[in-house]
Amino acid sequence: MTQIMSRVAQGQPLRVTLPLCRSGLGLGTNVMTADGAIPVEFLTPGDRIVTRDAGLIDLTDIAVRTVPMGDLVRIRPSVLDEVGDGRDLVISARQKVLIRDWRAQAMFGKPAVLVEARKMADGAYFTHLTGAAPMRLFQLTLKGGTHLMQIAGGMVVTSVKTPKKVTVSKG
Repeated sequence: MTQIMSRVAQGQPLRVTLPLCRSGLGLGTNVMTADGAIPVEFLTPGDRIVTRDAGLIDLTDIAVRTVPMGDLVRIRPSVLDEVGDGRDLVISARQKVLIRDWRAQAMFGKPAVLVEARKMADGAYFTHLTGAAPMRLFQLTLKGGTHLMQIAGGMVVTSVKTPKKVTVSKG
């Protein structure tokens, strides 16, 4: 179990306990917005996020989670898109990534597929992280539900899907 801190409209933080970290972007990951690429840690609710499926969508919430290293995958963006900016990205192992190249066809028999990053782990370009220190992940909630967001290097990932049932306690 991990905990997240989420900012709510009144400015009061809430602690929410969730069983798994199904999505999240590591510190320094650029997210495409109406104002250009912005590191995930500098986004604020109200920013307009570039999505592949619905154009510009308002960011409604950002949750910051601390997760064990073993729940993370490091990706070399040049593997997924020729425009890759050369920086490694760290995301949740369960974060869904849009694969649109020969890998999608070879591994899944489709020209494009949304797949959890952990299922792409090959030890070279998609690598499970190891270590004892936990890391922070940023989960972005967009207006209207789950969308395909564009992040660094042209990579496309899903925004967070809000769970139907959570336990909430003031903290």
